[in-house]
Amino acid sequence: MTLKSQTGLFPALLINRHYLGTVSTLLYNWPVFASIFFFGLVMLVVSFFLPVPWNWLSLTCGLGALGLILTVLLTTYIVYDWGAKHEYDRLAELGNLQQANVIIDITCGKLRGTRGFLPLFKGGHYFLIDIYDPETMTEAPLRRAREMEPPLETNRRIYHRPGTADKLPLPHNWADIIYCNFSLHEVRHLAARKALFAEFARVLKPDGRLLIAEHGFDLPNFLAFGPGSFSFFTADTWQQHIASAGLKVQHHERWRGLVHLWVAGRKLRSLSS
Repeated sequence: MTLKSQTGLFPALLINRHYLGTVSTLLYNWPVFASIFFFGLVMLVVSFFLPVPWNWLSLTCGLGALGLILTVLLTTYIVYDWGAKHEYDRLAELGNLQQANVIIDITCGKLRGTRGFLPLFKGGHYFLIDIYDPETMTEAPLRRAREMEPPLETNRRIYHRPGTADKLPLPHNWADIIYCNFSLHEVRHLAARKALFAEFARVLKPDGRLLIAEHGFDLPNFLAFGPGSFSFFTADTWQQHIASAGLKVQHHERWRGLVHLWVAGRKLRSLSS
């Protein structure tokens, strides 16, 4: 399991931070967008040849399909690309990034979060751990992402390592920060997610911090992304995984209404225990 790969389509677009999230969403899911666009266009054309009231129904379906595309792309831009501050900036702030010496970045092949987070970390050791499993992570958008994602370009040395959900290639009590930017929902199996969070607890230093950014499977995300929201998990799912691994939520907030940000750490034993 390698992180990358051949450079695919439009590499310049996939490294431009101003609209990276929007372009990535469009490119990784282009068959879905193309199908919806084609359906909308056909419905608009057909509406000119149908009698009342069927022409209005066809027109509504066509406009609705095209409107869905615009809504998803606009929402994606607002969540990922709009403004000078992004979710990875906020996580770096919450996680006291500049105090860290060892950063573990968990990915399944998408590097938008890494491209944003890495420049904020000025020193120390940065490990990029790819936990992609082709047997269980079979979704077409993720496969296209891995094919299209340009190689990570950086002036500093970072360490690339393959790993699995149940075995991260890292020592015990070692990481100051474990960073997961929209990567955890790709781990679809419950047992694999439990094993991964147990690995987080093992690898973190006693005062280390787990930083997570994930969408939630909830009404706002459904209204924003439609059926695409079915690939997300509920916020309670992640909170339960954090707790079952012996970690404690130190901070939780919603980023622009659609993304959950967590900071968690190991539970410290009391002096009396």
